[in-house]
Amino acid sequence: MPGLRPLAVIAILLAAMFALKSVSLADSAVALMNTQGADEPQVLAPRAEPAVQAEAAPPAVTPAPVFEPEPDEFNVTRSQFQLCELVENRRVELDMREEELDTREALLEVAEQRIEARIARMEALETSLETLLGTLETERERRVGEIVSVYAQLEPENAAAIMSRMDEDTLVLLAESLQRDQARRYAAILAEMDPGFAAELTLRLRSRANPPETQTEVEARLAGRDS
Repeated sequence: MPGLRPLAVIAILLAAMFALKSVSLADSAVALMNTQGADEPQVLAPRAEPAVQAEAAPPAVTPAPVFEPEPDEFNVTRSQFQLCELVENRRVELDMREEELDTREALLEVAEQRIEARIARMEALETSLETLLGTLETERERRVGEIVSVYAQLEPENAAAIMSRMDEDTLVLLAESLQRDQARRYAAILAEMDPGFAAELTLRLRSRANPPETQTEVEARLAGRDS
C-alpha cells in the first residue's frame, strides 16, 4: 500500500493539467469565433414595403365639447344674501308682532285688574248701601211705630180729626201702619171720620196693597216710604 501513494499523486497531477489545458483550449475557441463574427459583413434584413393603403375612410367626427356653465359665485352669494335678508326681515316682523302681543296682553291684564278693583269697590259700596238702607228702614219703622203708638192712645174722634188734616202720603202711611198693628183702634178712628173721607182713604189703602204696575208707581211708593 505505501508503494501506491506516489502513483496516486502523479495521476491527480496529470488530471489537473489536463483540465487546465481543456479550459485554455475552450477560451481560445471562443475568442476565435468572436473574431470571425466581427470580420463578416452584416446582412441587412429586407425593408418591408408599405402595404397599399386601403381606400381612405372619412375622418371621424369628434363631438363638440359641451361646456357646462360654471357657477357664478357672485350670483350665488347675492342669492344667499337676499335669502338671509328675507329671513332677517321675517324674524324682525315676528319679533315686532310678539312685542305687540306682549303689550296687548299687559294692557289687558292692567284693564282686567282695574275692572276687578272697580267690581270690588262696587260690591263694597253695595254692601254699605244695603247696610245703610237696612238701618234707615229700621229707623223709619221705629219712628212710625212711635207715631202709631201715640195715635193709638188718643181718643178716636181726636185722632180722626187730626188725620183728616194730614197730607196724603203721611195719612196713607199712618193709616196703613194703624191698620196693620192696631186694627181695632184704626176701626174706631175710621168710624169717627167723615164717611166720604173714610171711603177715599180705604180706596187708597187698597191701591197700595196691589203691586205697582209702572215704574212711576214704584218710585211714588218708595218716596212715600222714605218720607
